[in-house]
Amino acid sequence: HDWYFGDPENDDVADLTKLGGVQQMMTPPKELVRAHLPRGTKGVIGALTEQLTGLLCIAEDQPRIENGLTVDWDQRDVYGLPQLVINHSYSPRDRRANGALVVRAKQVLSRTGAMFFHSHHVKTFSHVVGTVRMGTDPATSPLDGRCNVRGVDNLFVADGSALPMSAGVNPSLTIAANALRVAAGIVGGG
Repeated sequence: HDWYFGDPENDDVADLTKLGGVQQMMTPPKELVRAHLPRGTKGVIGALTEQLTGLLCIAEDQPRIENGLTVDWDQRDVYGLPQLVINHSYSPRDRRANGALVVRAKQVLSRTGAMFFHSHHVKTFSHVVGTVRMGTDPATSPLDGRCNVRGVDNLFVADGSALPMSAGVNPSLTIAANALRVAAGIVGGG
């Protein structure tokens, strides 16, 4: 996480106080890699699979009012319920942060002797948080600081949706710590 708190050496993102993180990813099994290679490259590139490594760049996404869940009342899911729709787009700031992390990841790989790079966008939402945010302002956060739903006694939300934003890292430990904090408050009456 050398660039979590920004990258003052990169003029393109020197104004950003947080970028995110770069972490190593395990290379998939060579059979899987070969299965996705273009015809004619499987032998040569497939043989090099054991020399491959990957770095995952996770930029810190800023909260955006446009991002969230909505209900499509006209569409139904497999259970006949109204379809939930995920609305998500990256801000220009988020794209800049991710781009800076990709540049740094390539520099790290170059220093280890890498000669070729392949970058692609992972189109998943592995760390979705903030759909029912906690905070001090009732206008922007349905939960108070104790994760109690405003105006509803004894209804608490203690999963990742209570977190105001992603920190550009896996939020599992933060979610667990917050759930323990909320539970202690419920048990203690505070």
